[in-house]
Amino acid sequence: MENSETPHLVAEALRRLIQQKMREVTKHNIVRHESFAERLDDLMRRYMLQQLTSAQVIAELAAMAAEISAEARRGEHFDPPLSHAELAFYDAVAHRNMAELIAGGDDTLARIARALVKDIRENLSVDWLSREPVRAKLRSRIRRVLAKFDYPPEEERKAVDLVLKQMETFAQEWAPKAK
Repeated sequence: MENSETPHLVAEALRRLIQQKMREVTKHNIVRHESFAERLDDLMRRYMLQQLTSAQVIAELAAMAAEISAEARRGEHFDPPLSHAELAFYDAVAHRNMAELIAGGDDTLARIARALVKDIRENLSVDWLSREPVRAKLRSRIRRVLAKFDYPPEEERKAVDLVLKQMETFAQEWAPKAK
C-alpha cells in the first residue's frame, strides 16, 4: 500500500477500516467514541487541506488503528480488570483529568465506575428512558454514588449528564423486560 499510485485511495480505505473498528471497539463507550471520531475527522480535514502529505496521513492512520486495537484491552490494566460497561462509565466520570483531582486517582475512578454499574443495574426500571421522574431518581442515585467517593461537586453535573448519556447506550441490554 505504501508504494501505491493512488495514495488518497489508500488513505480513504484506511479511514473506513478505522471507522469500522472504532464502531466495534467503542460501541457502548460514548466518550471514547467521540474522542476517536473527532481525532479522525481532524486528521482527514488536515489531509484534505493539504497540511499533511499522503505518507504522513497513512502513518497517522496506522498509528490510530493500533491505538484503537489497544483500546479493546484497556480495561485489563486495572486491578481487578474493568468490564466493557465499567470502562465506559469510568471514561464518563474520568473526564478532564479527574484522576489528578480525586484522592486515589484512577483506582478511585474505577471503584466509582464499578459502583455505578452495580447500582444502575440493580435499580433500573422498564420506563427509565421515557419518564422524567424515573430519570430524576436515577440522577439522584448517580449523585449519591459520586458523593460517596468524594467526587468534586463542581464537576458533578457534567459527570451525571455523561453517565446518563452513557446509560442510554446500554438501554437495550440492561432494561428489564416488562411483565
